Amino acid sequence: MRFVVALAVSAVLLGGCGTATPSGPERSRTAAPTDAAVASPSASATPSNASPDPGNLTYVAFGDSWSFGAHCHGCNPFPGLYAASLKATNGRPVTFLNLTTNGGSAASLLADFKSTQTIRDAVAAADVVIISTGGNDLGPAFDATVAGNCGGADKLDCFRTVAESLRVSFEGILTEIDGLRAGRPTAVRLVTISNEFLADPDLIDALGVDFGRTRGVAVTKMNRDVECLVAAAHHAKCVDLGAALNG
Repeated sequence: MRFVVALAVSAVLLGGCGTATPSGPERSRTAAPTDAAVASPSASATPSNASPDPGNLTYVAFGDSWSFGAHCHGCNPFPGLYAASLKATNGRPVTFLNLTTNGGSAASLLADFKSTQTIRDAVAAADVVIISTGGNDLGPAFDATVAGNCGGADKLDCFRTVAESLRVSFEGILTEIDGLRAGRPTAVRLVTISNEFLADPDLIDALGVDFGRTRGVAVTKMNRDVECLVAAAHHAKCVDLGAALNG
């Protein structure tokens, strides 16, 4: 089942992940250094330290623990599967640089895009960029909901605040990509947040079993809409992970 889901999300990316045991934001986790390359487990992709070749597609992946593979017990997460699928569908060698981390947020990724030279160099050289992050940005809204002070008639104002901060972060990230790529053809894929409220045991315990089927659906769509609007404004592709995994 997990392998089928992985291939399904990889296929969505190519049309526009990879599996993990469902899990909520890793608020207690520490992000690994985002300027350290993680070797791709896929034998179908050219190693990330290979010499650049004009015939190659250079692909870099950014993301948090879900795309890093922290929750899937040794699986090949979707960034690696996508590298192999990209090679298969294009018939060109793929140089894959995996810069996913076991933690982090959209806000911290934007800071890295602005200040970490190795990340800026990787993006400048990348024909394909995948970004899958944002779940950890929801932490303050989870805390406010548990405390009963999220705000609003529908008790979702705290999530709207997060959605706006995600909009700012993704807008900043894609603006950085545009500048670093300097008009060269670039395929950008933004992978949205899925509805973790349906399956994560900690979230169910904290927010209740009905949250995922009610307000959790609204939160997932809220964040998807923000991310997809930013993607469209920058001629990127938005991958609706909620639709792919939650229906």
